[in-house]
Amino acid sequence: MPQLPPEFELVNPLMRRGRYTAAMFDFDGTLSLIREGWSAIMAQLGIELLLDQKLILEPDEATRHFVEAEMLKLSGKPSLFQMERLAEIVQLRGGTPGDPNEYLQEFLRRLFAISDGRKADLASGRVPPDAWAVPGCREILTTLRDRGVALYLASGTDLEYVQEELKLLKLDEFFGPHVYAPALNTPKFSKGDVVGMILQSHSIPGVQLLGFGDGFSETVEVKRVGGTAIGLASHEAGTPGINAMKRTLLIDLGADAIIPYYSEPDRLVAWLFGGVE
Repeated sequence: MPQLPPEFELVNPLMRRGRYTAAMFDFDGTLSLIREGWSAIMAQLGIELLLDQKLILEPDEATRHFVEAEMLKLSGKPSLFQMERLAEIVQLRGGTPGDPNEYLQEFLRRLFAISDGRKADLASGRVPPDAWAVPGCREILTTLRDRGVALYLASGTDLEYVQEELKLLKLDEFFGPHVYAPALNTPKFSKGDVVGMILQSHSIPGVQLLGFGDGFSETVEVKRVGGTAIGLASHEAGTPGINAMKRTLLIDLGADAIIPYYSEPDRLVAWLFGGVE
């Protein structure tokens, strides 16, 4: 077995290793922790919707786990998709669903109440950029860029916020104009379209695409074209170990390997390219 970090979990023993031309990264949970806790916020909103209509008697952990898992299954897509799923959950349990757009505004209000403080700390310099970046992400981006790999970012978060937060984390230099996300949370955005554009731009087959992400759409779309998908089962800032809920989801989606963060990025990239045994 290769000398890889102990946190590295090889899920697919037949995983391809070799020359990669391009790499596509998700943003939240893959590079950025500014919005960490978003799925728990969505789950809490869902629990309150069920409680308000007396569809559950108390916020039990099983229901909370179910709702949060449903939100994670739609990660990487515009947040409106998750709000539509909350409306479906209410309806399936016999309730009257509200307007998903109103759910979205309430979710964003709660999320921004947390993330705005983190962004203010970054903007003022009270905390360094790496305080809210996934550990090792700057190093792996540098290593891939130095190998000539074209770097792309595809996020389900609104483009305006992704661009702002990339700059706060000082990661924007790695992607230049290759940042793709929905404008004004449009549901038309698709990571599958981004994958297709990358392959067409470089005239490469899917096997030359490397993907990093912690959610549904980037993992599925990279695997759909025959690429290599590294799943980020990232935890909250400062919390060691694997996020078990993300790990289960990513394995079910077909991720080739699981990591909680980018430990020993030089060795990891060398291994991905077929070296370092």
